[in-house]
Amino acid sequence: QSSIDFLFDFVAASQGPFGGFDVLDTRPRAGVNGSLLVTLTGSNSATITAVSLVESSGSAEVRGVVVPQGSGNFLVQVDRIPSAEFSVRVKGQDDGSSSSSSSNIFQRQSSTNFRGSNLTITASSDSILEPGTPFSVPFSVMTDGTGGNFTIRATNSRVFDSTSPTSLLLETGQTANGTVTLSAPLNTPSGSDVTLTIEAEAPGGMDTNYIVLRISIVNTVTDFTAPVCERLSLQSNCSENCSLSSWSVSLRVSDGADGTGVDRVILRQGNGTMSTSLSPGNENVTLVSYNSSCCSPEMQLQVVDQVGNVGSCSYSFREGSSGALSAATKVTLSPFLCFIMVVLGLRILTELSIKCP
Repeated sequence: QSSIDFLFDFVAASQGPFGGFDVLDTRPRAGVNGSLLVTLTGSNSATITAVSLVESSGSAEVRGVVVPQGSGNFLVQVDRIPSAEFSVRVKGQDDGSSSSSSSNIFQRQSSTNFRGSNLTITASSDSILEPGTPFSVPFSVMTDGTGGNFTIRATNSRVFDSTSPTSLLLETGQTANGTVTLSAPLNTPSGSDVTLTIEAEAPGGMDTNYIVLRISIVNTVTDFTAPVCERLSLQSNCSENCSLSSWSVSLRVSDGADGTGVDRVILRQGNGTMSTSLSPGNENVTLVSYNSSCCSPEMQLQVVDQVGNVGSCSYSFREGSSGALSAATKVTLSPFLCFIMVVLGLRILTELSIKCP
C-alpha cells in the first residue's frame, strides 16, 4: 500500500529551437523504439527504479531505461513499443518514508490498456486560420502493416465546414497524401482556436491511429482608422439663467467604408443625457442624441470601433460648430491587436502614428 501514483505521456524529441520533448498527439508507432515521460505524485522524495510495458495477454514485457529529469519527472526510453495491448508498470521507492526499508518500495500499474499502431499520420498546422478564407491542412498516412483502402475521418471541435478525402489507398511501407480544408465563419472571434482530429482506419478495423492539431484563428487587421463624428444639428436656447435653458446636438458616428463598424459610444465629458440608435438601413452607422442644461456647456464623446481603434469628438453650444476628429488625431489600438501587429512584424504602427496602450 502506498499513496504514491504516477502520470505519463508518450513523447518524442522536440524539433523546436529549445530542444526537450513534445507530447505525442497520436498513438505511438508499434515495433519501434519510443519514449515516455513519467511523473510521480504523492511524494516529493520518491524515485523510480523500473518502468515496463507489460503486454495484457501473457507475461511478455518491455523494460525501459529510466533517466531522472528532476522535480519528480523521469524520461523512460524503450527499444520497442509492443504491437499487442499493454499497460505501463512503475516500480520505485520512497527514500523519505519513515517506514522500514522493506516497506518503502512501491509498485503501480496503469488501469488503462494501450496499443501501438502500424499506422503513422503526420500533419502540420504552423499557419494561422483566417475567418472567411479556406484553410488547408496537408497530411500523410503510412502503414507498416497490410495495405489496402484505409478510411479517413476528419472532425473539428468548432464544427466548421470542412472537406477531406474519405479514403486513401495505401501500400505497405508507402505514404499516401491528403488534404483537409477548413472554412471558419467571418464572425469567428480572433484569438480563439480550433482542434482538428484526423483519423485513419485500416480495412476491417484491424488498426487505427489519429493525430490532433490545434490551429490558431486570427482575423487579418486592415482597420487602423478610428470612427468619426458628423454633426447633424445643434440647437440651443441658452440664456443668462443657465438652469432654465438647454442645448442639444445630434450626431452621426461611422467607421468608414472599410471600417469594422462602431462598437460603442461613451460620454466622457458633460452632465447631459445621451441616447444612441442604429441608423435605419445601415447598421454600420450609429446615431447619437445629446441633451444638456446650459450650465454644462461642453460635451465630449469617445468612440470605439470593433477592433479597438479609439477616437473622440467634442461639441459646445458656445462654439456652434463641430469639434470632430481632426487629421492629427492618433488612433489607439486594442492590446490584442497591438500584440498581433508586433508578432507579424508590421511597421505600419509607426507609419500611421498608431500607438499601443
